[in-house]
Order: sequence, then C-alpha cells, then structure tokens
Amino acid sequence: MTVIVVPGMRVLAVVLWIVSVALVPLAVLGDGSAWLAPVPSVFIAFLAWAVLWRPRIELTADALRIVDVRRTSTYAWRRVTEVRTKYGLEVVTSEGVRRTWIATRPTARLGTLGSGPQQPGGTVRLTVDAAADAVRAHIPAAAAQDGPPPATVTAAPIVHRPHGWTVVALVVLGFAATMAAAQL
Repeated sequence: MTVIVVPGMRVLAVVLWIVSVALVPLAVLGDGSAWLAPVPSVFIAFLAWAVLWRPRIELTADALRIVDVRRTSTYAWRRVTEVRTKYGLEVVTSEGVRRTWIATRPTARLGTLGSGPQQPGGTVRLTVDAAADAVRAHIPAAAAQDGPPPATVTAAPIVHRPHGWTVVALVVLGFAATMAAAQL
C-alpha cells in the first residue's frame, strides 16, 4: 500500500498540537479561569488532526481511497479512468471529476509514507505529477470487447463515507472555543 500525504501540513499539525498543549499550563498559571483554556486547546488539536493530519490518498491493490475533511471515498480501480494535474490532483471516474484535498494546485509538495528498501520509515518527496503517475500505474488498461457484452458483470463499487461527526465536532468545538476565548 502506498500512502500519499502533504508533509508540510503534517508538520503544521504537530506545531498546532504543541501550541494547544502549551496553552493549558499558561492558562492555569495565569490569573484567568483554568477551565477556559482547554476548550480552545481541544479545538485546535482536533482541527489539526481533521484538516491537516488525516487527509491522504491510499493506493491499494484493490482500490483508490481518498480521505479528506468531509468524506472518505473508495474507488475500485476499474472505475478510475484518468488522473489529471492541470489544476491539482484530480481523479476522473465514472461518477465524474474528484479534486483532492491534499493537492489543490499543481505545485503542491507531496510525499509518500511507508517502509521498505526505498523508504526506511521516512517520507519520500513527490510532485503532483509524480503522485499522478503513481495513481496511473494502478489504473487497468481498458479491456477490448469483441462481440456481445458478458452475461454477468461483477460490480466495481464506489463508496463514499461522510465524516459527519468530524464536521459536527469542528462546528461545536469551534463555537465552544470562540465562547471560551471571549471569556479569557
């Protein structure tokens, strides 16, 4: 399995996690209410995870999985027809075009995670074009059809799993963090 991420977003997520942890002792030692700082800290930490750390593209033998803030989409390789890079990394399927969260522009800096002889536990830098080539390598060639279609067809699923709880948590925590920050 190959996992494509944005290393810069992950570094920013770690920085935000450090900031969110540092806010709590500062609030406890300050003259304000000690319970008001954890709410914005939890919001910052959750926001860093949901928006910066979690988005990725997973290339498996069976499917292409695109994880972003709002949903996880899993495409069987037979349903992926093309990968474009003019406006960022775009996957074209039988459902239409899907722009990815992690590469919204053609100059995005990406990386692959994993381990093995090429990657001993680190991140290997990629361009958007190299990431698109990695995805294209998994797309099967179109089958030639001589004669009538087959009598039975095996379904090639596309599954979208919304991250509703993440969006709701971001809204609720954002509202609570705003109210708590107004009290600080």
